[in-house]
Amino acid sequence: MDYSSEMESPREWLLWSGVSALSSSIKRNCFIYYRGIKFFPNQYIILVGPPGIGKGEAIHRSNDLASNAKTINYIKDWHTPQEILEELADGFQNLGLKVGQIVTANVIQDHTCCIMAPELAVFLQNYENMHSLLCAWWDQNKFDYKTKNKGKHVISDMSVSLLGGCVPDYIRSLCRDRLAPITGGFTARTIFVYATDKYQLVKNYFEAPKFNISKLRDELINDLLHISTLKGELKLNKEALNLWEQVYEQHNRRGSSDSDASQNFKSRISSHIIKCAITTSLSESDSLIISADHLQRAIDYIEAIRDKVDVVFRSVGESPVAGIQSKLLAYIDREGMAFYKSIVRFMYRDSTEDQLLQVITMLKLAGLLLEKIDAKGQVYYESTNTTAGSP
Repeated sequence: MDYSSEMESPREWLLWSGVSALSSSIKRNCFIYYRGIKFFPNQYIILVGPPGIGKGEAIHRSNDLASNAKTINYIKDWHTPQEILEELADGFQNLGLKVGQIVTANVIQDHTCCIMAPELAVFLQNYENMHSLLCAWWDQNKFDYKTKNKGKHVISDMSVSLLGGCVPDYIRSLCRDRLAPITGGFTARTIFVYATDKYQLVKNYFEAPKFNISKLRDELINDLLHISTLKGELKLNKEALNLWEQVYEQHNRRGSSDSDASQNFKSRISSHIIKCAITTSLSESDSLIISADHLQRAIDYIEAIRDKVDVVFRSVGESPVAGIQSKLLAYIDREGMAFYKSIVRFMYRDSTEDQLLQVITMLKLAGLLLEKIDAKGQVYYESTNTTAGSP
């Protein structure tokens, strides 16, 4: 985060791009057993927000570090599912050396990758089965597949990560089934990092990038190199175990008012925290011990994602006015409050007045909008959404 302090991108995007670089560099080298299942830190991370506020920049910044460290096998988003499987099956050559270690003839076949999808639509829109494949790749360490000409193949020791970006409207078209983005397995396995505004405006910076020659950049590259050589099983210390007991039941409790999107994410929230805790621990220690501090940081990161799930998916649903609802709420969230005339001027291209009144009435009944009257007797609206916007 210090290394990216001069950037305009939302801070949460930079944070999760960094998490992606770390988790993808760890690969399958480190793991933790939970409920008898071997968990690795691979994660699917999608930056969600309007165009032009820094998705590509945030992705590029972490990609620059990892590419120079040569710790991640990146696969571009124009690959077909078949091409991805073939690359994973062939494997990537990895010398498996620690910093300063003498090169030997031992070469390890590495069957891990991180798919780079700065425009998620490019990656998903042409392949109807990609969602189900991604679910299998997130869960499985061994994968069987068949080809027309080459027969059956088995990929062992597989680990797939994903770092991508999309605009909020694209969430609605993730699948032909309108409700699939809310209830589908892919979205439950994915960290959707939502932001609406740039973190800052950087003016008068007309010069070559300083980060390319910075001492901090070199140190981070060396850190990634070192972290990529760590191996073994992680354990929670006593304090972390106590913390886990406190939060586990809370995270898995489903409230009667939870939305479908919230319930879907909660079904995987423990897995997300465990994967993230591996990363937070190895980011600062070689001990292979997850402390209460490491676990708490992971919990905080994932809870911040959980708290914005409904914002990310609020334009998704069977209702024909779901998109109007989403755009109206986003507008009032951004403005803080809005008079009816201002709403009409903003929304006239997207809805009729009857639709707009229907949406406002529904949002009021759902408790998402408050209708108030100012001192001059003019009606205005405020959003009850307390998690909108960048923190």
